[in-house]
Formats: sequence, structure tokens, C-alpha cells
Amino acid sequence: MYDLKSCVATEFINDAEIRETLAFADEHRNDRGMISAILDKARTCAGLTHREAILLLDCTDPELNERIYAEAMEIKQRFYGNRIVMFAPLYLSNYCVNGCTYCPYHMKNTHIARKKLTQEEIRAEVIALQDMGHKRLALETG
Repeated sequence: MYDLKSCVATEFINDAEIRETLAFADEHRNDRGMISAILDKARTCAGLTHREAILLLDCTDPELNERIYAEAMEIKQRFYGNRIVMFAPLYLSNYCVNGCTYCPYHMKNTHIARKKLTQEEIRAEVIALQDMGHKRLALETG
């Protein structure tokens, strides 16, 4: 059963929902009315659903994309101004199923030991990053 609010991976990562969302994007990717409504909602900074986000990401209409980019810039300016914001990477795991050759964690690299952090190790890493002055983290899982 698909449950967006669940903390159990098998409940919120649902193959049928992913496929339905991709089909939804195929059908509506350039729907001006829907995208305008999503941009209006985005302006409130109250968050978007995954289906709303995929329409913005999957849009192929150049005019709509210009509106999406402009709105994204406006929202970014509201939050951060002209600052460059840095995120400290927090690697939870170096297991990976991808084959990106630029990354040492790619699945074909047999020369590294694989590791998944425990909850206690994650807690210690977060505290260490906070102590170094980091306020924003980018969670990486390989």
C-alpha cells in the first residue's frame, strides 16, 4: 500500500505510484493551466507534491520553461538573495547501483570497502558537521 507519510521504504516507494506519476507527467507535461496553477502554489512556498514537481521538471515547452525558471529564481532570491549556499555532504552509505565512472562509489568499483552508517554513526557525523559550522547538509547514499 502506498503511504507517502510512512517511514517504511516499501510503503512510500511504490512501483505503481512511480509508473502512474511518470504517465501523469507524459500526459500533462505541457499543460499550461496545470503548470500555471502549480507556479501559483509554488509562490506561496508551502511545498509541492511529487506530481506537481515532476510536471515542472518534465516540461518541454520553451515558453513555460522560461516561466518556471523565472519563478524558481524569484523563490531562490526570496530565500537566499545573491548568496551562494553551500551544503556539506553527509555520506550515509557508499553502496551504489549506478555506473557513473567519475564517482569512486560506482557499482563496478571492487577496490573499496562498502559501508552503511548506523544511526549512532550518523548522529556523530551530524554533530561533527554542526561543530564545524555547517547548517545545511546534502544526504548522499552512494
